[in-house]
Amino acid sequence: MGFARCEIQVVPDHTFPQSINMVMSRSLAEKLHLAHFPVWVKFGSKVAKGWIAVHSAKSSLIRISSKLARSLRLPDHLSLCASYDPQSHCLRIGPFLGILINTQATPNQPIFGAMTRFLEECALTGQERGVCVAVFTPEQIMAENGTTKGWLFQSRKWQLRELPFPDVLYNRITSRRIERRPRLQNILRFLRMQHGVCVFNKTFLDKRQVHETLMRDPRMQNMLPETHPYHPHRIRPMLNRHGILYLKPTNGSLGSGIIRLIKTGRYIVCQYATANGTTTRVYRKVDTAITHLNRRVKGSSYLIQQGLHLVTSRGRPVDFRVLVQKNLHGNWAITSVVGRIANDQHIVSNLARGGTVRKASDVLAELDPHQSKPSISKIRSTALEVANTFEELVDGHYAELGIDLAVDKSGKIWLLEINSKPSKTDDTVINPSLTTRPSVIRLIEYTLYLTRFAHARGPFPQPRNAAGRKRI
Repeated sequence: MGFARCEIQVVPDHTFPQSINMVMSRSLAEKLHLAHFPVWVKFGSKVAKGWIAVHSAKSSLIRISSKLARSLRLPDHLSLCASYDPQSHCLRIGPFLGILINTQATPNQPIFGAMTRFLEECALTGQERGVCVAVFTPEQIMAENGTTKGWLFQSRKWQLRELPFPDVLYNRITSRRIERRPRLQNILRFLRMQHGVCVFNKTFLDKRQVHETLMRDPRMQNMLPETHPYHPHRIRPMLNRHGILYLKPTNGSLGSGIIRLIKTGRYIVCQYATANGTTTRVYRKVDTAITHLNRRVKGSSYLIQQGLHLVTSRGRPVDFRVLVQKNLHGNWAITSVVGRIANDQHIVSNLARGGTVRKASDVLAELDPHQSKPSISKIRSTALEVANTFEELVDGHYAELGIDLAVDKSGKIWLLEINSKPSKTDDTVINPSLTTRPSVIRLIEYTLYLTRFAHARGPFPQPRNAAGRKRI
């Protein structure tokens, strides 16, 4: 099987000799091991017959007739990879990565809202590394036609095109409600089963299911705080054992809906987040607190989780978000580790609740005195162990996980949560110095791995330095 980088140029049909719809250099054909004509040409889910003529000039350019390009839904002016399989006589052009979103821009805002910059980085990095990247919503997928409308970033702007189904689909739907819609689930199933589209991170994670699954592994059991489905009868004994409890929505995100209970002497302190900060209520009796909790969680699925005495920085609790992704070799690798410091007006460290993000090494160095702490390498190795164990135990294809780890005052590392949709908005930027965040590079490289184009990736430019931007 031959691999090569190539440039695609779509030209009018009348410029081709009769019965020819593709022209390339002899050197490129030899690099691809092309020795049989005609061939099947494949881009994404579309396949058409290609009749190739070769010329003597040395070039990576492939000229394609406009009729063939229309059949393949292949846009002009793409820098891609190509591979040829002599057994099937198939010339694959790609890979084609689709990013599925539900983000709707508001007036006077970027086209994809807070995701715009991340998506532009994906498109530009794809261009550098031979991957076509398109962005589309569920409504733009036309299953009956075998095509989708999608946005390509070309000539420094987003342009709407009709495209085939992609080789790989990265699910960045950020609404559980939208993701659960039967039509979307049917489309994802159709793409996987009928067109062989590789879909990863296809669903949000359920906190209860993840906890119960990981509890089957002895290595994970010791890292997981005591956690149970909410029931009023569990409050008193767990509060007596731990002194602090957190009540979390089973399907919550961004710190929304979390309640904290603290036993302090004769009183029970109940705290929960609001738009203006944290509301605090104090009760003399556990039963009175439970009555109040029952009203707050009524109609919702909640968990009760053991609270931890976390390490602090300037008196504020700290936890750690580790982004792990599949790499060019298909293995889990650490992309970034950050420390998250809770806002003193909120009970959680999420950015959406006023928390701040800093480099994990800096946060560890600045922890308040007289606290035990692990090394940064220990945090990294723990996150990799979690990711590999998660993959062993959980059904589905995941290539990116946000793993939330906490450290108690004795230095023990705890696993708080695994998130299959870690944030990609610009407020996750720390100490910026690169125009392309490492997570984007990993995404593009994993696409090359999945589509077996990794051999054709060639020499690529290094991420460009800019006046102080580094993203995760």
